[in-house]
Amino acid sequence: MISLNFSVVAKLLLQALQGLIKGLFFPIQWKHIFILNNQIFFSSIRYYGICLFFQYDGLSIRSSYQVCDKTIYWLLPVYALFLLIGSDGVRAEDWLYTIRSGDNLWNVAERHLVSMKYVPRLQQLNRIHDPHHIPPGKVIRIPVEWATRRPGDAEIVDCYGTATLRRAASAEILPVTEKLRVAIGDEISTGPDSQVTLEFRDRSRLRVESESKIRLKQAEVLGQDGVVMTEVELESGRTVNIAPHGSEPATRFRIRTPAAVSSVRGTRFRVGADKQDGTTRSEVLEGLLEVSAQGRNVQVREGYGTVTRPDQSPVSPVELLPGPDFSATPDLYERVPLIISLKPLAGARSYRVQIALDPEFRQISTDLVAMNLPLRGRELADGDYWLRVRGQDVSGLEGKDGVKKIRVHARPEPPFIMAPQSGARVGDNRPVFEWATRPDIKRYLIEVDRTADFRESRKYESDSPEGYFMLSEPLTPGEYWWRIAAESEIIGVGPYSDSVSFKVPVPGPELDSVEIEREEIRFAWPAGETGEQFQFQMARDSGFDNIISDVLVSEPRVVIPNSGGGRYYLRIKPIRADGEEGVFGPVQSFEIPYRFPFFLPFLGFM
Repeated sequence: MISLNFSVVAKLLLQALQGLIKGLFFPIQWKHIFILNNQIFFSSIRYYGICLFFQYDGLSIRSSYQVCDKTIYWLLPVYALFLLIGSDGVRAEDWLYTIRSGDNLWNVAERHLVSMKYVPRLQQLNRIHDPHHIPPGKVIRIPVEWATRRPGDAEIVDCYGTATLRRAASAEILPVTEKLRVAIGDEISTGPDSQVTLEFRDRSRLRVESESKIRLKQAEVLGQDGVVMTEVELESGRTVNIAPHGSEPATRFRIRTPAAVSSVRGTRFRVGADKQDGTTRSEVLEGLLEVSAQGRNVQVREGYGTVTRPDQSPVSPVELLPGPDFSATPDLYERVPLIISLKPLAGARSYRVQIALDPEFRQISTDLVAMNLPLRGRELADGDYWLRVRGQDVSGLEGKDGVKKIRVHARPEPPFIMAPQSGARVGDNRPVFEWATRPDIKRYLIEVDRTADFRESRKYESDSPEGYFMLSEPLTPGEYWWRIAAESEIIGVGPYSDSVSFKVPVPGPELDSVEIEREEIRFAWPAGETGEQFQFQMARDSGFDNIISDVLVSEPRVVIPNSGGGRYYLRIKPIRADGEEGVFGPVQSFEIPYRFPFFLPFLGFM
């Protein structure tokens, strides 16, 4: 059928009416009308008493001039209606056949047409002067109704996940497997995170994505060359059509949805049918697509898409969103489920996320729509994957793909950290690390560093079944980070845990001197930082349960009353100018001799 612009046809009818009125009252004038590229055009040339005569021979429309009177205007409305009904000047149903070496109209007709009687008409249609000698490479048009036809089918070449096929002939329901033949009328339904790929006789492929339902409505082979006319009904879900480069240009492929028909020749496009409201979304990735609904045809070129709602015409095509920016997306994932960082895409309302086991995306393990960033995937086994993301605009059209290779290395999972917890202050410069253990782990790997990037970390190993490890060397005061990984016999070394910070405080100083006098005791220790204070404690026991002196001083010295003879214990804790407290230094002890009364020595002589 010829593709017409209805506004142009309306102008043709209006022109006829204007011409009729002019013919009644004024000298007859005429505007030239011609057809080019399936559209009707009007020239501004006027002729006095000359009319353009159109002749239709069943194949094309030809024009010629002749002298006419005003009655010719009565024919124009009839001609306009005729165009609306179905002129075949340039037919969408023509088979574009490429002449090969040795071809002539006679052997072409013998191989591909239902009758040799079409040879003269084929010669006339293609304006061939010598039907016996046609240059190879010339493309001729063959109306499909003249061509021989035989039933075709399709074959399942890839399947992943859960999918079923319902036979039209027997209503039998089968699990979809590779090499399964799909006949006309058969239905295929895919489950979540599943997909099926069909291949037709012309090597074009249709990928049925997750949670979709299709029916093979037509699969016919024209002539002897395997040129295929295919029509698939998409009840709900999404499909991707892929035609191989260099495929036969006569191939016809239609996707029919509840709202529209998408027709294509040798291209790559996506069609989605919304299960809820029946809206059809068509997106062209390569080539050209024609979408038809409610008497209107819309041509959609590469990089554009259109939306068709039930009982409405397709909207004017809009440009698809570009592919996403993966510059903020990491290559390695050590936690599952995945949390995928992505720079926001301007104009995107949501994102389709697909993760596959192969770069061709034949085995898609994750297929979901994410409304917000970051993207959150499902739990995956360790290994290499391919990530594909495309933005969805406000109308639901999906944009161009962005593809990135990623790796999942999340097992064995790192142990749960028990101590020190994030931000903790350890009480010793040789801290103890504790974690939850697992019976399948043979050893644990510990890293400690002054920075969170672990570029110059200290590495330790522990096979402790209790999940306990103490550093062999002391740490200088300051902030540290630590993390831990597990190693199993089967999997090997897993990822490290998230880094945990802890602080090793400044230790208390040791005494430099002790001066014991009759009434008081003087203590002194090394000076600290500017503005530093010290908490000094002295007790009669090493556990400091019986503290007899607890003072805060701003100098590295203190004087306390002499409490008499006996053993005493003391410790000192620094407090920085910003209020940060250190830890008490090592416990030190000293002894004060007992005082004897002056008369006791004389009692021995009495």
